Amino acid sequence: MKKIILSLVLVLITTVAVLACEITLSIDGKEKSKYKTGDEVIVKVKVVLIHKNCNIDIKQTKFNQEGIKILSGTDWKEVEPGVWERKLKVQITAAKGEKAKISAVRTCPSKKIISHTSLNICLLEAVS
Repeated sequence: MKKIILSLVLVLITTVAVLACEITLSIDGKEKSKYKTGDEVIVKVKVVLIHKNCNIDIKQTKFNQEGIKILSGTDWKEVEPGVWERKLKVQITAAKGEKAKISAVRTCPSKKIISHTSLNICLLEAVS
């Protein structure tokens, strides 16, 4: 019985993962191993719409910041059908002992699916 329940849970998780949008965040340009407070970084955001007929506008992608401030960003650009990209200029604001992290979230209310990804930026030194 436990094996059947475990198998069903795995199938359900896999199905939900397949149905969600794919979101990736990465440092654009030369990436450092560590950053310090005040550094400015370009973050590339890529969203692949798994549902080609998605009715959620790409502009509804939300960004959450922790120890990071978004200074500016490009407009979303569809680089190929169903694949959207934009760049964000961010500044590290984390103080000593804090995290520097940016997350992207897309929510599909009709299918009750949330797509989410995060990028943690390692701090070399934080200036208080």
